[in-house]
Amino acid sequence: MKRKKRQSPWPLVAAIVVLGVALWLLLANVVLVVRGVQVEGAGDIPVNEVIHLSEIRLGGSMRRVDSEQVRLAVESDGRLAFVDLEKRYPNLILLKVRPRSHDAVVLQGGKVLVLDSEGFVAQVLDRMPEAQMPYISGLRASYYVLGRQLDTADGRVIAMAAVLDALKARGAMQYASEISVEDIGDLRIITRTGMTVLLGNSDNMSDKIAWMVGAVADLEARGERGGKLDVVSGTKADYIPEPTVEPDPKRYGYEPSAEATPTPETEQTPAPES
Repeated sequence: MKRKKRQSPWPLVAAIVVLGVALWLLLANVVLVVRGVQVEGAGDIPVNEVIHLSEIRLGGSMRRVDSEQVRLAVESDGRLAFVDLEKRYPNLILLKVRPRSHDAVVLQGGKVLVLDSEGFVAQVLDRMPEAQMPYISGLRASYYVLGRQLDTADGRVIAMAAVLDALKARGAMQYASEISVEDIGDLRIITRTGMTVLLGNSDNMSDKIAWMVGAVADLEARGERGGKLDVVSGTKADYIPEPTVEPDPKRYGYEPSAEATPTPETEQTPAPES
């Protein structure tokens, strides 16, 4: 009896593979495509504008939506910060964002940069904004890009963020006219009345600002507006008033007249009677 020749399984395997690839392509390009984008946290910015900024393409493949690319696109005009992106299969993208806060200003290359507390550039202006925000001195950014964090050396942005976050948390932004990060071990705030607040480094910044708020409010109520306030320890506030300087007459263009100073008369002792 002649044995039946055994068939090779490879044609069946190949057919299964081809069918699987075709099914995968069908799912990826026809079924699993973006049919909608839901936006959360955009504030006053219209949803359609946020979707346009994100560059997420309706009808495009869900698997090709990349969170990092969406983040860069959303943050490119400075108004929004990317929070999260969630793919809800089969067809929905949930995009979470938040408006950039306007917390400080700095001058760079003839432009006024409006920064959030993390040092991201929210706006680029030709002149100072009407809203009052503290000026940051000593940042020394090498360049800036709208929507990106300033590129600085030696941790200056981190130090600035520590001060701004503490001011915001304590409701004390209105006190700060300038924040100096020239030396991150000797951070300083110049108040709107001209008082210099010595902060030291960025450690325990919330406690330091709490002491600053109480002391400045008390000092201003007593008419003290200049001088220095030392809160470096974070456990107390020491006030150093401005030294009193006696006026120099020559500085103001006059000298005391010799006639203006009376010469004391010599006391006469009467001669004894003989």
